[in-house]
Amino acid sequence: MTIVRIILTLLAAAAGVGLFLYSDHSLKNYFSSNLKTQNTLQQLQTDFYALESEILSNSSFLYYNYDSAHHLIAQMRKQIQNLERSDYLLNHIHLGSRKKLQAFSEHFERYSQDIEHYLTLNASLKNSVIYIPTLQLKAHKLFDTGKPIERKALLLLSQINATIFLANNAKDTDFLPDIRTYLDRLQRFDNDFEGPRRHLLQILEEHLKNYVKTFPQYVRLLRRLLHNQLQKDLSTLNEEFQRESARELIEINRTNQLLLLLYLFSLFIVLIFIFWIDRENRRLKRMKRELETSLITDSLTGLGNRLAYQQQKHKMRHPVLILANIERFKHINEFYGTRIGDKVLKSVARKLIESTPSSLQANHYRLGGDDFGILFEKENLSQALETLLQEFHDALENLQVVIEDLQIDLNFVLGASERKSWLFETADMALKFAKNSQRRRYVLYRDSMDNREEIANNIQILRSVRNALERDTLLPYFQPIYNRKERRIDKFEALARIEQRSGKEIMQPSQFIPVAKEAKLSGEITVRILEKTLENAEKYPYFFSVNLEADDIDNFEDRERILSLLDRNPALGKRIIFELLETEKIRDYEIVSDFIDSVKRRGCRIAIDDFGSGYSNFEKLLELDIDILKVDGSLIRRIDYDSHSELIVKTILDFARLARWRTVAEFVHSRSVYEKVSSLGFDDLQGYYLGAPIKEIPTKPQLPFN
Repeated sequence: MTIVRIILTLLAAAAGVGLFLYSDHSLKNYFSSNLKTQNTLQQLQTDFYALESEILSNSSFLYYNYDSAHHLIAQMRKQIQNLERSDYLLNHIHLGSRKKLQAFSEHFERYSQDIEHYLTLNASLKNSVIYIPTLQLKAHKLFDTGKPIERKALLLLSQINATIFLANNAKDTDFLPDIRTYLDRLQRFDNDFEGPRRHLLQILEEHLKNYVKTFPQYVRLLRRLLHNQLQKDLSTLNEEFQRESARELIEINRTNQLLLLLYLFSLFIVLIFIFWIDRENRRLKRMKRELETSLITDSLTGLGNRLAYQQQKHKMRHPVLILANIERFKHINEFYGTRIGDKVLKSVARKLIESTPSSLQANHYRLGGDDFGILFEKENLSQALETLLQEFHDALENLQVVIEDLQIDLNFVLGASERKSWLFETADMALKFAKNSQRRRYVLYRDSMDNREEIANNIQILRSVRNALERDTLLPYFQPIYNRKERRIDKFEALARIEQRSGKEIMQPSQFIPVAKEAKLSGEITVRILEKTLENAEKYPYFFSVNLEADDIDNFEDRERILSLLDRNPALGKRIIFELLETEKIRDYEIVSDFIDSVKRRGCRIAIDDFGSGYSNFEKLLELDIDILKVDGSLIRRIDYDSHSELIVKTILDFARLARWRTVAEFVHSRSVYEKVSSLGFDDLQGYYLGAPIKEIPTKPQLPFN
């Protein structure tokens, strides 16, 4: 029963509020729409007065810009269209206004057409009115007043000019008979003059004919424009709109009075409901406090979380942050399970609090999976920060926690910073520095650790890579590979380059490939290079090798795109060699083996690139069906004088011969290295001594030392 009463009370209150809001909205909508419509009508009337003024100005001044009249017509037309499309005038109350607006719109269209015709006539008429006085001035220079006939012509010109001046200013067609008489007299002079004088009189005759023809139309049209019914139509429209608006307001007020009564009733219901709500509010406030606490508290350890850290840091004047990270915590989770891992985190949280001097008045946080933070004011320090950092490390070093009879040894790395503006970021930089250090397990931030510039550079490089992919400026450069036995260049390795500034700058792969890998773009780069390499393979009869990352093979979409390109070019597969990079990073040899089988069925061959660098596993190589082994340049570059490198290379070559793999020596950069690797029996040689990477493949490639 209580629930029913609550629901009914809420519904009554909601109805009252809704009715009140409806009333408020209807009044606001009425005044807003009404005012907007009145303003438009008022502006329409103002623009109409301005348009009539423009017409008078055009008729009075010889030189006048017609743009204002055109602008006013366009503006009034737009205002009429806005009124016609107005939802407010679609109301049944404003039926009379809509009809009068429609009539006004039709009259205005005829009126605007008359104005256009008037402006055209006015322009033609003014041309003659302006030009005739000019002809009179020229006549005084051409005609000789000492000769009677020429003096008569000058006198006639003066009479014509004066009459046109009076007619044009008076806008009176009564002057036209005089002007026609002057035109007849002017035509009689045609045979009395020759040369420039006759030409001048002929021009004057043409202008007079134009004036006689145009002036009556001009005067009639001007009078019609200045004595039109539009002003009366507009006033009638305004009056009708005002009457209808008054009726509408009365209806709204009646409705609102009824709504007010309903609202008062709902208000009474709400007052009853308030007493119950007050008690509920107290309960909700208590829940809010509990929720706010949970929002800034790590649910597992009970320490503050990242939000709590941010809030507290902004309140401090000189904050200091120490970050503590549990080493190899992922291994603990994987080995013991997450349940034990969670208990380890709880024990570490307690240990951190116990190890913190009370004088620091520090706050403790869990800022990540296995990252903890200690935040305090610098002024609370009674010793050097680095000394405190060492004491924390000593307290946590070789920490043993016992969880369910399991003794788990923990080690920590610490990073600290007192740079307020980048406090967490700089402390994290120090923590990463400590993780990468082989000696120091706790580090205080120094400016030399700042990697923000490196991050910004990586972002810029990533933008360059994306731009290159979008603008098709990622291109293959081809480095020749020398077939030692056949003594000719028969292969080229396609190496990715990015052209910038219209080819004036070249970005090397060492600059952008590492960033592209992190951004998961290496597969897209491989596909683009393979696509352009296949285009070159159609034009040149050489073998081409393309680098392929282990991650490219792991990615299903990249694998499928590579195979699709080969399927679209079935005749070229036998001249394509895929060079596998970073084979030690292969996670699933079954996927790689399947891929190798797929490309080999399409005629391709497989090479292992950079063999001998870092971790090279002979046993794993035997699991892959490869054809070519490329020995890393780190061994080849010093083989002409380093017996250790020579011994390793000989071992690799012996293994390759037994496996019947073709061998390639990379980084052949000098004559002595060339002679040495040749004597060792490499099948192919590659390096700057034999040729640098080039954009365009020559028809007949030559060795530089021949």
